[in-house]
Amino acid sequence: MYNCMLFRASNLLTTVLLILFTTVAFSQDNMSAPFKRSLYDADELFKDENYLRALAIYDSLWDQRPNDIYLQYRVGVCHVFKSDGRERAYELLKELEGQEGYDDMLFFMARAKHFNYEFEEAIQLFNRYLETVRPSGSDRINTLHYISNCRNGIELMKRRLALSLDILGPPSNPINSQYAPVISSDGERLYYANRGPSSKGELIDDKSKKLEIGNYYEDIFVSNNVGTPEDPQYSEGRSLSDNINEAGRHEAPMSISYDGKILFVYLSGDKESEDIYISFREGDTAWSKPMKAEGINTPHWEGHASLGPDGKTLYFSSDRPGGYGERDIYVATMQEDSTFADVRNIGAKINSPFSEDAPFIYANGSMYFASEAHGSMGGYDIFYIKYDSIKGQWQEPVNMGYPINTTDDDRYYYVSEDGEWGYFSSARASGENLHDIYAIQPGTFERLNSLILLVGTVYVNDQESSALVKIMDDRTGDVLTTLIADSTTGEFFYSLLPGRNYKISLLVDNFAPKVEYVEVPPLTEGVMRIEHRFDFYSLDYLARMQDSIDLQKVIDEKLKLKITDDGVCEVDQDREDLTDAEIEAGCRFRVQVGAYRNPGKFKYEFLRSLGNVQIKGYSDGVTRYLMGQEFTKRSEAEKLRQQCVMAGQWDAWITVRR
Repeated sequence: MYNCMLFRASNLLTTVLLILFTTVAFSQDNMSAPFKRSLYDADELFKDENYLRALAIYDSLWDQRPNDIYLQYRVGVCHVFKSDGRERAYELLKELEGQEGYDDMLFFMARAKHFNYEFEEAIQLFNRYLETVRPSGSDRINTLHYISNCRNGIELMKRRLALSLDILGPPSNPINSQYAPVISSDGERLYYANRGPSSKGELIDDKSKKLEIGNYYEDIFVSNNVGTPEDPQYSEGRSLSDNINEAGRHEAPMSISYDGKILFVYLSGDKESEDIYISFREGDTAWSKPMKAEGINTPHWEGHASLGPDGKTLYFSSDRPGGYGERDIYVATMQEDSTFADVRNIGAKINSPFSEDAPFIYANGSMYFASEAHGSMGGYDIFYIKYDSIKGQWQEPVNMGYPINTTDDDRYYYVSEDGEWGYFSSARASGENLHDIYAIQPGTFERLNSLILLVGTVYVNDQESSALVKIMDDRTGDVLTTLIADSTTGEFFYSLLPGRNYKISLLVDNFAPKVEYVEVPPLTEGVMRIEHRFDFYSLDYLARMQDSIDLQKVIDEKLKLKITDDGVCEVDQDREDLTDAEIEAGCRFRVQVGAYRNPGKFKYEFLRSLGNVQIKGYSDGVTRYLMGQEFTKRSEAEKLRQQCVMAGQWDAWITVRR
């Protein structure tokens, strides 16, 4: 099944450890028949890694036998895989530490800490497990891998992205599991895998055939964009087509071709093995019955595929023998008759001794894929890799970072054609098999990782000061970080995302809280520095300032120098040279390329070849864009202005500014 393989808990030790669990002595004296049946069902769910459903049964049984060590152990382990249960898991398992027959509780205590981002504690517990239990073979290898995950997590959390993620609801809901999002090229339709009561077919367990402990089948659902291309909002999903979805088998979307005519489908059932199929568009919304993709399927698992923008190159994942790990990514070429040939492993730059899955090829030829290696912090993480067309080889994969990646499985990154939105699925909110689809803006790695550095400076009565600073996403209200401005320089630094608005809340002793807003313009790549001054004034200081204004005016008048609140030096800008007094006051010739109260989508990245662009916000609410160079001679500034005009910025002008 696509989802069974797809959403295992990335706990490769569990399969081996389950054998140990079943050998633990468990007294069945004085058990009623209903109790035994419930215990059997819970154990079957546990073996199938349906931990949350097993937990509900174990909990009820534990209420009846509160001193039963076995039930406490099982409840504790189930809580490890519950997103809000990790602390509870650790407490329950720690109470049993030293109990005979439960040596591996250290392992699950470590997993609870790992899932909960307590990486240092997890590493200590994993090491204790290695020292006391001394696991061998794959058990030892995988434990060492988890330790590596924790170390990766420590580093990834240091460079977390300043963004918040939104569950796409609808179509996501708390009843069904939604995953593997696929966006049509026009952005009007979202295809995804749905698993739950609304899928075709009843609950079924492949081994016991008992409905009450089984799983639902997977179907392909579609949701329409009822919003706008800039702000997509998707409707409740519905079954895609009876031509594709059938009772008694699994169907899931893999990708859609860039021309929108081919839908790659995963099928698995009594008559179909776990293979890649193709469905062709018939009219505006209809799809043909899926046909098996010839030339790439094997008797082994093939579970995801993405056709490149050239319409010929297909990237897909498979666990066929001869690869580097459990699952590898392969590439093949589509022929004129829609069959595939020249199948080859994509190589060790991407594939590892662990699993790689879910490739997606973006329009620029770069790839997004999921991997349990390459610096994952746990389970599958989403990675980005760029293809060097000159050298004809892939560059190094880069972890997309937190909060896109978590200690749970994160997979199936799909980018809208314009790069504005990215979609992926994750189990972080619920655990087990209830996955949700998340939306993120911007969608491309380059824009997500464009460095926009906010340099804030806090002043109290015009003196640099410390302050408690909270930075929030203005749209969602989420607190992204809490910082302390340096008490000597008054500065604080934070990386922001392009095209977002941020709310900055500052708290200084003996002053009312201050809230200001920072609007970040779009940026497709490169580095941007935004400087913003935050001022606090006492009433006494303001009174003293008022008394000194007249004296300052006299001084400025004598110097023939006036400087406005936004830093403009009111001097004759046609002069070639600035006076010594003007230079001493900090005035310089600058080339300004923009001034906006609401910058919107002001584009200026093309100017970066001429130098950095500085963005400054002032108390008048206008954001100003200045080239980074400063001049004391107007002719030097004029050369830069002409270069800006030649580059396409027609309204560049010279200003004298402090």
